[in-house]
Amino acid sequence: MSEPIRAEIVAIGTEMLLGDLIDTNSAYIAQQLKAVGVNMYFKTIVGDNLDRIAFSIGQSHDRSQVVITSGGLGPTVDDMTREGVARVMGVELEFRQDLYDYIDKYFARRGFKMTENNRKQAFVPAGATVIENPRGTAPCFYCEDEKGLIIVAPGVPHEMRYIIGERAIPIIQEKFDLGEVIRTRVLKTCGLGESRVDQMIGDLFRESVNPSIGVLAHPGQVDVRITARAESVEKAEEMIDVLDAKVRDILGVAVYAVGEVTLDRVVAGLLGEKGKTLAVVETNTGGAVLQRLTAWPERVDFLRRGIVAMDQGELAGLFGISDEEPGSEAFAEALALKVREESGVDMALVVLGPNPPLNIEPEKSRTAPAMGETYFKLSTNDKIFSHDGSFGGNEQFIQSRVPMFALDVLRRALIA
Repeated sequence: MSEPIRAEIVAIGTEMLLGDLIDTNSAYIAQQLKAVGVNMYFKTIVGDNLDRIAFSIGQSHDRSQVVITSGGLGPTVDDMTREGVARVMGVELEFRQDLYDYIDKYFARRGFKMTENNRKQAFVPAGATVIENPRGTAPCFYCEDEKGLIIVAPGVPHEMRYIIGERAIPIIQEKFDLGEVIRTRVLKTCGLGESRVDQMIGDLFRESVNPSIGVLAHPGQVDVRITARAESVEKAEEMIDVLDAKVRDILGVAVYAVGEVTLDRVVAGLLGEKGKTLAVVETNTGGAVLQRLTAWPERVDFLRRGIVAMDQGELAGLFGISDEEPGSEAFAEALALKVREESGVDMALVVLGPNPPLNIEPEKSRTAPAMGETYFKLSTNDKIFSHDGSFGGNEQFIQSRVPMFALDVLRRALIA
């Protein structure tokens, strides 16, 4: 197998450095590179400063065979990508009459008159190869020398996607005679923490080079990413299949989906598939469990009752529970039984926990101590499914994690 091609992205724009704009372009570019077997090594974000733009592009060009820039191709004074690339290549900018005519016609077709500052967009580094951009006014281009390619793409997302997907990737494939692909599969897990998942599949992680394994934690779930490089899509998928089976053997029912499928989507599908009806009572989540379940059309069939309560004493009065202390595990179980009985449903899920603290400082949003236990009780026709845990952090953090555990209790009961 040939040595992999190294690539870097240089995203240009002060607005990204200031946090005013999220760089989504680089994610798309990286995905397209991965799909044709090109390895991403670095991504740089640099502001609208010519010296820093030239330095960043030059540094990337020294390290990697492919450099893709995005942004800085507009007509204003702070659009300096052309100048930066020209400096790296050691050439001057040259005016291209054909590009000027194209920009002029682009405006005319839309009923506008081109302003003088748009003339700037007709300049490219001497010797550059122009890449037509039918989606906008920013002509793109690439430069090539003994080190490799610098491909310059626009920052406007819909223009960038066209240039990268339809123009840049074929250029890279041709220049480097790419015969390999990279494929990735993401196994989504819940009910296990990141450290536990890492401990369970640690040997696979250490033993596997191609395909490789990576672990990424999100609130309430952990992703296991399997990536393979091969000479064809079919071969890469076969390699992934082998490791996928080993991971599933170890993690078992903790794996709930592949790819972009969400846990609430899985649970809604199972409820609809099995024809089960459901009632939900939640106290410390602000209705987050119900909100996730009601996002799917199947809710019309399965969701019969939903209660969001801040006061557990009111729940005791509503359902006539007087012999158990509100806030206790016994109360949560008694409530689940009562809710199922009075609602006439197949399953009743109760999420009972202390109300999350308010006005926590942002830097302590994840580290604030838990206020007490949260109990998850699911009453079915013949069994009580249980889980409990302590959840610290602020209201937003709790409301992102607790629903995942609640939905996982429901999922595991449905597949039991």
